[in-house]
Amino acid sequence: MAAVKKYKLPEVKPHVVEEPRAVYNAGKQRLNITVRGDLIERARLAGLNISSVVEESLEQRLRKAEGERWLAENAEAIAHHNARVEREGLWHKGLTPWY
Repeated sequence: MAAVKKYKLPEVKPHVVEEPRAVYNAGKQRLNITVRGDLIERARLAGLNISSVVEESLEQRLRKAEGERWLAENAEAIAHHNARVEREGLWHKGLTPWY
């Protein structure tokens, strides 16, 4: 069996949080997640705050999912509105010089 070569990770400097501690910790909860080791190492070397990266990604994905859900829930009303505009035109027709 071949000997396993051990790599020593470079020392990582702690990320400095620019926000006041009270604001930074407001409403936050601890969460254990599993992430590939190479990604964690690269993020640390790049000076990224992994918690912030996870929060930003979750916010983006939640906005997208909530937007898609809203569109699905309101599809009938949107179709009705678009049909009315197609039939009658925009509400300001004749009221503005550029329409």
